[in-house]
Amino acid sequence: MRARKTVIRTPPSLIALVVRRIAVFAALAMLAQTAGIFVEYWFDDQATERLAIEVETEALAQGLSAHEDRAAFSLPPDLVARYGAADSGYFVRVRTAAGAQLFSNCSDACEALFPPLAFRPLVFWMRQVQPGKPLQVAGGRVVAEAPEPVMIEIAVVEDRAGVIPQVFAREVIHHVLPPMGLMLVFVLGATVLSVMQMLRPVQRAARQVAALDPGAQAARLPTEGMPREIAGFADAVNTAFDRIGELMSSQRLLTSAISHEVRTPLAVARLELEKIADPRARKVEGDLEALNHLVEQLTSLARVEGAPLASMEQIDPAALAERVIGDLAPFVYASGKSIALDVRDASPFAGHPALIENALRNLVENAVRHTPEGAAIRVDVGPGAAFCVHDDGDRARNVRPADGAGGKPGRQGLGLRIVDRIAVVHRGRFEWTRIAGLGVAARIDFAPSP
Repeated sequence: MRARKTVIRTPPSLIALVVRRIAVFAALAMLAQTAGIFVEYWFDDQATERLAIEVETEALAQGLSAHEDRAAFSLPPDLVARYGAADSGYFVRVRTAAGAQLFSNCSDACEALFPPLAFRPLVFWMRQVQPGKPLQVAGGRVVAEAPEPVMIEIAVVEDRAGVIPQVFAREVIHHVLPPMGLMLVFVLGATVLSVMQMLRPVQRAARQVAALDPGAQAARLPTEGMPREIAGFADAVNTAFDRIGELMSSQRLLTSAISHEVRTPLAVARLELEKIADPRARKVEGDLEALNHLVEQLTSLARVEGAPLASMEQIDPAALAERVIGDLAPFVYASGKSIALDVRDASPFAGHPALIENALRNLVENAVRHTPEGAAIRVDVGPGAAFCVHDDGDRARNVRPADGAGGKPGRQGLGLRIVDRIAVVHRGRFEWTRIAGLGVAARIDFAPSP
């Protein structure tokens, strides 16, 4: 079976959604206005016919010229196919007010469609050749006054070139596209600017939420200057942080109480067992030692959760590693392992010394517990503000607390979870890598001091 590939789609931004919807509604508005114009001109034949006469006579007027103080006319090249023949379905006559004919593509038809040449032309005239659809119309208008008044008269009997649809398209272009285009530009611009300005408090709040530590008592979002809706969201986030803080405080209190209450009985039990000379007592002592280690880890966890409230100090990683390895060396050698220190370009950083020592101690102890006798452990300090504990764990007969190729431990013990939490408190990173045939490397990086 072929595995399905999961495609993770990035959600669109709010601005993109708003622009997309405005564009859709603008397109719908343009279609509605176009439909309105179509309905208006479809049912108002006179308006359509008048507009057709105005458009055609305006185009024909491009052929007018003056010659020796007299008007002259030649058919514009782009209208030759339409008005150059008498059987095209389009008729034209160009005349002066004095009755002189400058151009005509008809003879008997002109007499039937147009007024006599002796008739003094009006500024505009129009009549239907035949009522109904398709439209058939004749009309004319005065298009020039100098050097003498000139009237162009046309008749559309068979609209083979689609003059009427062109008139409709021209009306749509002139009365829909420019106003709707300008409106769309201004509305989109104003909307995008408004949305961007309204989203600034949300973006600022998102950055503040990402920087907040739920364990800090002052982990709150400021609501000053926010719109009412966004301020309500910020208040809800603050309420959630308050509840998280209460839960974490209760957890720290419970962890600390358990560790302190259990430590004393464990110490008393160990003292009593030391007085018993029995192999079974030694077995119980080992179990108590493991339980005592768990109590110490719980105490460390409580200390970690309270660490963000304490001030940080400048830490020398090389000196801290030497101190921790010096303290753990007897334990390492007593377990039949060896340990070495390698310092390379280590950088100081700000942190909680007790927590950093605890993290390094946990990594070394974890390596000791999960490697066989004779294993070699090496602690690398640097480059930068980092510690890395290597061991040849692939020779181990035991199973590591987490197994995999690399990354953060999955099923890790309490000690490694404490290390991970210490890294988070210091805004660092904890990861481990298993190298086949060589061993395991557990690395913790801290942010160096500026």
